[in-house]
Amino acid sequence: MEIMLPLLNALLFIAVSVSIGRAMLPAQNVIARSRGEEFAVAYTLGLAAIVVLCNLVFLVGLHLTVAVGISLALASYALYYQRQRRAEFAPSPFTRATTYILLAVGLLSLIATVAYPINEFDAIYHWAYRGKVLLFNGTPLNEAITGIVSNDNFGRVVTHPNYPLGVPIIEAYSSYFSGWSERWVQLPLGLWAACMPWLVAFGLRNLSSNAIRLAAVATAATPILYVTNFTENGFADLLNAGTSSSMMLGGGSDLAVMCLLTLSAALFLRATHSNCKRLAIAAGVALAATAAMKNEGLALLGVCMIACVVALFLENRPTRTIGFFAASAIICVSPWLGIRAQIPAIDENYSEQLTLENVIHFAGGGNELIEKSPLAMSGRQQIDEADIPTRRSLVSAAFVDEFFDMRSWGLLWVLAAISIGLMFMNLESFNYRWLTLVVCGGVLLYFLILLVTPWNFPSLRDKGIPERLLVHLVGPIMLLVGHALSSVERKLNP
Repeated sequence: MEIMLPLLNALLFIAVSVSIGRAMLPAQNVIARSRGEEFAVAYTLGLAAIVVLCNLVFLVGLHLTVAVGISLALASYALYYQRQRRAEFAPSPFTRATTYILLAVGLLSLIATVAYPINEFDAIYHWAYRGKVLLFNGTPLNEAITGIVSNDNFGRVVTHPNYPLGVPIIEAYSSYFSGWSERWVQLPLGLWAACMPWLVAFGLRNLSSNAIRLAAVATAATPILYVTNFTENGFADLLNAGTSSSMMLGGGSDLAVMCLLTLSAALFLRATHSNCKRLAIAAGVALAATAAMKNEGLALLGVCMIACVVALFLENRPTRTIGFFAASAIICVSPWLGIRAQIPAIDENYSEQLTLENVIHFAGGGNELIEKSPLAMSGRQQIDEADIPTRRSLVSAAFVDEFFDMRSWGLLWVLAAISIGLMFMNLESFNYRWLTLVVCGGVLLYFLILLVTPWNFPSLRDKGIPERLLVHLVGPIMLLVGHALSSVERKLNP
């Protein structure tokens, strides 16, 4: 019973998300999709809607109980609504063997996620802490999160107070009826890798079947990279729970940003192709939920909006679809921004850090910031102030390492570079232009963020930065690779 109730509660959250997400999608005769695509898109889209709903409920001063009740009512109606519009699923783009491989990878990533209770530093102190506050207090707007210092005026009440509430909402909802479980609140978070290939396939369904298969299989090959030092340490980090921040599987938020950004991009691509307002609105909901998962998600929302504007300068301009997409994203992210405005930023306020003055200072050769505590914690010797390296050189070296390390992410960036180069043969395609701009804009964004970060960069490097940020772009990269493969196939077989 101790195991069953938390497990059933987590499964209830998944079922509610799928029900709501399915009802949000257009009918099969409007937007075709296979059974696997339907589950992946519906689950992540429904989850995104629940996150937006909870933030709205918190903003108006109500508690988690209200959001849970509303979502259960919506899920019940969604089941009735879905029953009224029965339709056949579209054929799967994959062979049976490929389908089994994709399912096996998803299952293994799920097992790896729940194999241990929550144990990484970020998962414990950033996300699970907030999840428990939401579960036991019902709202983030209380002293447990908004308070800056403890009662004795020494130290902070919470690390990074203005971190978003997406993952904590999922955890709190998944334990609402059963009580908190350090293991089973992670169950809904274990489906990110399982959903990714199907989200990519959904976004590419209008292209060639070969492009869909290759891009989806390449996406399925990425989960092992979520253990950031796997090529060096093998299964050691996977087998030993700890606070090394080397694992992205589990109760963290990086894979949530990756998956929801992929969902938003896939929905938007299909919306522009079919001129479907409903999909464009759904894409905006997904993008808003991306922003509600991690602070970088809010910056990626801005990148996606800027990419839409820049991509309009050439032919084939789906302005109406972009309008619905942008309006939906802005409206749905507003509740989180309203909550965020009431929470102290402390050292995570990148809107203040990312100034022209700071960028010019560090890009022009400003020295790395030296902090004694991170150096001591990581076991490194104190740096002679006469030999302090520039921040620019450290960040540039880190990005070069990731781009050319063929043991891990290097091959992904080779595919991305080739696909970006092929854009000039596909300038007539709005979707190709937009994906290219999102990928390039995301890389530039993270370079600038790390250039001006108030943290000691070598310490961040030890914690898997920038790869833990660049993983957010896996979905757009794979969608771009799919478009590149399809364009090459068209050239070879006109």
